[in-house]
Amino acid sequence: MGQQYRIAHVGTGYTGSIALRQILRSPRFKLVGQLVHSHDKAGTDSGKLINESPVGVVATDSFDDLLALDADCVSYFAAVSGREASEIADQISAILASGKNVVTPSYHALFHPPSLDDALREKLEAACRRGNSSLLATGIAPGFATDILAVHAASMCELPAKVAVEERIPCGAYRVPGFFAMLGFGRTAEQDAQIYRPGSMIATVTPPLRLLAQGLGLRLDEVREYRDVAIADRHYRFDAGEIPAGTIASVRMRFDGIVAGQPRLRYSSIWSMPDEAVEDWQPAIASGSPTRRLTRISVEGDPPVQLDSALNGGELPGSTATAARVVNAIPAVCAANPGILSALDLVVTAQAAPS
Repeated sequence: MGQQYRIAHVGTGYTGSIALRQILRSPRFKLVGQLVHSHDKAGTDSGKLINESPVGVVATDSFDDLLALDADCVSYFAAVSGREASEIADQISAILASGKNVVTPSYHALFHPPSLDDALREKLEAACRRGNSSLLATGIAPGFATDILAVHAASMCELPAKVAVEERIPCGAYRVPGFFAMLGFGRTAEQDAQIYRPGSMIATVTPPLRLLAQGLGLRLDEVREYRDVAIADRHYRFDAGEIPAGTIASVRMRFDGIVAGQPRLRYSSIWSMPDEAVEDWQPAIASGSPTRRLTRISVEGDPPVQLDSALNGGELPGSTATAARVVNAIPAVCAANPGILSALDLVVTAQAAPS
């Protein structure tokens, strides 16, 4: 079976619960502890928290108890919304300093370590040195499809001139609180123009674009944001909310990465509540397709490259893929030299299902 890694887990939200199941099912990992932030969950077996059989690990709401555990790695899926960045950094630093490696999809600033604020980077690096530990932020977007996969695609070209990553994500199954209102579904275009704050997503998208630029040997000067909305021509009803005719059913966010005054990189994401397209934006998902997330990478070069990557089936396969990418990274992170890692620093592999 090879080495078995002792894992402490943080987070029982939607994606965190998926990751916990993956850890419990894998022979590579042994769950030795779990931190929860709700006092009501403390004292509950970790298996029961995700509606599985008991596993003999009792969740705690004491961060000190987590730090005292003998664990090789902490899978940190804690929610970051509504929390101060300094609080998250303090927690991760304390875990690293205690001698535990950390893998996380949660903190977008970590996806491109060179562009971290100097004080934060120095704090995390000092914690890694003290604990002889490593930190990796990864996932699928950011962390794979929007950055390192595009780097690999561009490696098939001579002197690639431009790289675009374009995604379409059908969102009808999403029930995450606040998601519906955050993207503006169900608002009129006029309401959206008054409410949406231009540039509000640049901070989230910039780290993966910088990672992509670094992988291409480019220096990213700035990121420019563009927002497009598409209007429903009939009434839609979803678990997350209703979309009356004449209101927003689909949103596209586009981001240009500017290098030496030219748009050399592009990332765009289409979030659409209805499965059927209400606009003609690309990439498109064919009617009746099982695809629940489509990523198209286009590289201008010799030869030109187009790579389509699809996540098929399931309710929210993007969350499952994010969890898998993080969990599968654990062995590589544990074997790496101490420090803050990026997707450019190591190869993440998976263990196949047993025969």
